[in-house]
Amino acid sequence: MELSEYFDVLWRWGWVILLITALCAGAAIGYGRMQTPRYTSLVELTVTPERLDQGLSQTVINLLNNYASGIRSLGMARRVVERLGLTEWDPAALRSHIKASADQAQFRIKIEVTDTDPLFAQRVAQTVSDLFVADVREFADLQDPRDRLIATPLNGGAQAATRTWPKNKLLAFLGLGGGLFLGLVVALVLEWARVIPL
Repeated sequence: MELSEYFDVLWRWGWVILLITALCAGAAIGYGRMQTPRYTSLVELTVTPERLDQGLSQTVINLLNNYASGIRSLGMARRVVERLGLTEWDPAALRSHIKASADQAQFRIKIEVTDTDPLFAQRVAQTVSDLFVADVREFADLQDPRDRLIATPLNGGAQAATRTWPKNKLLAFLGLGGGLFLGLVVALVLEWARVIPL
């Protein structure tokens, strides 16, 4: 097909393309509005040695992933349940709401807690942070003062939870893009059926 023929197809079947695009975008937006909103609270902590020393810095780097695993553990979830008196929560269920990752280049631990209640998410994130800092401090007290590690929350601790799902703009974009593509395919099929009738 030449370029002018494609324009003819668009002119003839443009209403089909627009209709399908609108339907797909509407479906995507509707889907997003039916979803239960989820909110995530973030805490970032630095873990640094008491003194500048290459050996101690390497120790921190080696420990960061272990620290993150400990934060994600069932044991940590149990302690949070106990600390906050969450008798209605199963520790395994709470554990699935807690994420932790290590940034070795920045000597940081990032803790994220996601829940449908933004205040609850922030509360849990702050509690996880407090327990982790206490663990690092307790271990440090057993070490030579020169070899101690310090865990420090950044930005005042757990941040106010922000909505992370549904991402309405992303869903709308996907609906528009998918609808436009599907509309073009349908238009070409209709044009093919018109030109070459069965």
